[in-house]
Amino acid sequence: ILLTGASGYLGGSVLVHLLTKFDLEANKIKLYTLVRKTEQVTKVHELGGNVTPLVGDVQDGETMKELIVSNSISVVIETVDARQFAVAEPCIEALAIVKEKLNVPVHFVHTSGAKMFSSHVGMDQSGFLNDDGDVYGTVSALNTTHPVMKQFVLLNNRIIDFAESKGVRSYIVAPPMVYGPGKGFGNKISIQNVAIVRVARALGQLYQVDKTNTIWALMHIDDQAALYTQVLSSLLRLEAPYGKKGFYFSENGTFSWRDLSLAILNALRKRNNLDVVDTLPLASEEDLIAMGKVLECNVGMVPVSLAGNCLFRGNNSRKIGWTPEHGVEHLMRSVESEVAHIVKEDTSFTGAKLS
Repeated sequence: ILLTGASGYLGGSVLVHLLTKFDLEANKIKLYTLVRKTEQVTKVHELGGNVTPLVGDVQDGETMKELIVSNSISVVIETVDARQFAVAEPCIEALAIVKEKLNVPVHFVHTSGAKMFSSHVGMDQSGFLNDDGDVYGTVSALNTTHPVMKQFVLLNNRIIDFAESKGVRSYIVAPPMVYGPGKGFGNKISIQNVAIVRVARALGQLYQVDKTNTIWALMHIDDQAALYTQVLSSLLRLEAPYGKKGFYFSENGTFSWRDLSLAILNALRKRNNLDVVDTLPLASEEDLIAMGKVLECNVGMVPVSLAGNCLFRGNNSRKIGWTPEHGVEHLMRSVESEVAHIVKEDTSFTGAKLS
């Protein structure tokens, strides 16, 4: 098995979960993990456990193919880039070669994201999208108008089709807003909460980006890592649905962007001995421009980062035995510790009005 992204927030946490809570020996698994730098090899070894680090870059397709084929890897868990077919393609091609050589089932686990199934791509938000329904067909029928999101919305389906054409079983894992301290040796902070904290620290204020109180699916990093290991266990037994039926949404309820943003702002205000506030102003065009500057993106991508609706349910995920433990109550109780963790770990951020 090859796990990519060992130094990342998600991949690093999955690696630790595999080493500490998954019986690799009993499952007769030889685990490899990918790092980009030779100095990270030592970091992997320091984690302990039976894992072999390989040095390479997912952007280097020929190297990836060589690593997979030469090590007879039959399962690839890709956690690095949800938006590039160029990352998935060489892995799938290499797995097809391994299948031909060893005559064994081969598996590609792709990490997508909740944005691909949200209001940002035009997904119907009148009800929940279930991962054991016709997700493939629903996505195929979308008419995405967002200029950036329409470039990526069909990527999961493309991966499924390509894998099927090569005889490779594919699985699409879609994390939502993931929170909690990362468990790996590298990056220990996620994306969306970090973006909210950065905007609040830079501007001294947060805003309601959507005119309505939009909601999004949530997931704690420990539960997210557990889902990957559950998918792995199930696919090794050849029991996990795959291909067009192999979507695995990770969620344990939903949160309100407005409520979370207000809680994060107040956590920062408390740290700076300021009174808490009970409302957020609605963002003006000037506010959105200022937020875009902080996030280093154009105005049109600010709502994609900090707002929108995502209503999906992980039925497939639960059917294979996954039982998430952290819900919205835990998320909201954890805001102050989460903010403190982000402030500590986000060392590249400068120019804060709130510390």
